Amino acid sequence: MTTTDFLRPDTLTAPRPLAVILHSRQPLTADPVAAFPPEQWDTIVLTDGDADAVMREDAPGRHPQVHRAPLAGWSAAIRSRVGERPFEIVTNDEYCLIECARLRREFGLAERHPGHPEHYIDKVLTKERLAQAGVRVPRFLAFPDGVPAEESARESIVAHVGLPAVAKPRREANSRGVSILPTEMELSAWLAEHRGELGWQIEEFLDGTFHHVNSVVTADAVVPVQAGTYLGPLLDLPQGRRLGGWTVPHGSPLALRAHELNRSVVAALGGEGAFVVHTEFALSTEDELVVVEVAARAPGALVSELARLHAGLNLEEVNLRLQAGLPVPAPEPTGVEAAWVWIPVMPGERHRRTPVVTGEQLVHVREAARQPHTGTSGALGVSVLLWSTDPAVLAADIELAATFEWCGA
Repeated sequence: MTTTDFLRPDTLTAPRPLAVILHSRQPLTADPVAAFPPEQWDTIVLTDGDADAVMREDAPGRHPQVHRAPLAGWSAAIRSRVGERPFEIVTNDEYCLIECARLRREFGLAERHPGHPEHYIDKVLTKERLAQAGVRVPRFLAFPDGVPAEESARESIVAHVGLPAVAKPRREANSRGVSILPTEMELSAWLAEHRGELGWQIEEFLDGTFHHVNSVVTADAVVPVQAGTYLGPLLDLPQGRRLGGWTVPHGSPLALRAHELNRSVVAALGGEGAFVVHTEFALSTEDELVVVEVAARAPGALVSELARLHAGLNLEEVNLRLQAGLPVPAPEPTGVEAAWVWIPVMPGERHRRTPVVTGEQLVHVREAARQPHTGTSGALGVSVLLWSTDPAVLAADIELAATFEWCGA
C-alpha cells in the first residue's frame, strides 16, 4: 500500500464531507466504508505510525487512503487540506482519544468524547474514581514519583496488594507491558528493573472468570449491547496461549449484572458525549464483579464483530459514526450467539489444517502462519469467528477450535 496525501479540494467532483480517522498504534478492525459510505463521504486515515498497519490484516474491505505525519503536525495537516468543505475527526485508537478530543475542540467540532477522557485511559484515575463511587476494583498501588527502590517497596506491595501481583503501565492498552509477579523474588526483580520509571502501578491478581460488557453512551443514556466471557486471561499469546471469548445470552443473570455494572462505570467516569464504553471485569470466587479495565472506544479482537452477529451492530462502526454525529442502529437481539478464537503460530510452525465445525465459521489464516513462522516467539496465526443459534453447538465448536491442532511444523 502506498501512502497518499489528503484529497485536495480542487480534485473533488462532489462536495462530500471528509472523515479524518486518527491512528497511531491500534489498527482499524472494521471497514471504514461501512461507517462512512463512499457515495456520501471521502475518508482518510491520518497516522503517526506505520501506514501499512492502519487496518488489521483480517479486517474486511480495502485499505483506506493514508496520510502519515508526526503528531505535532496533525493540526496543520488537517487545516491545510480540508478546504472549505465540512469534515469530522474520529478515532477508535486508545492512543489517539485525547488528541482527537483536543483537535475537535480546536476546529470547533461538537465535543462527543467523554468530558474527561483521561478518566477512561489512565488506569489509576479510573480505579480511584470507580472506588470512590463504590464500584469494586482491584487493590492497587500507584507510583506517582516513579517506581521506588525494591527494599522500600516490596514489603508494602505484599501487604497491600498481595501475591501474585500484576504490574501494569498506567496508560497502555491491549495488555502491553503487563507482568504477572507470582513470588517475592519476581516482584523484587521487576522493581529493580523498573526503578525510577514513571507511569507504572501494581494491582491485585484476581482469581475467577473474566468477562466484558459493551454499551453505547449517548446524551447520558447507557444502552446495553452485549456481554461476553473470555476464554482466559488476554496474555501470553507469544508463549502459545490461545485467546478468545464468546457472547453471554441476552437477559441472562450475568448479562443483566454486567450491564448494570456498566451504568455504574459510566456514572463514575463521565457520560458526556457519544461513544462506546467497553468494560472488562472479573467475576470473583466470592461472586463479586471487579472492574479490571475500561475504555471509551469499541473493543479489540473480534468483539465488535461478535456484537454485529449477536445484537445487530458492529461496535467499531458505531463508535466512529457516533463521533461524527451520524445515526446508529439500536441494538436488537438476533438470536445468534458468537465466539472468537485466536490461534498462535509458534517458531517453525505454519497453518496445517482447519477443523470442521457444526455451526458457522469464518477462518482467516494470517501471513505469519502461511509459511513456517520465522520469529523467536509465538505470533497470531489464525483468526476464527464462530456463530450459531444453538448455544450448545457454539460451545462444542469453541471447545474444538480452542483445542484443535491448527498449526504444526
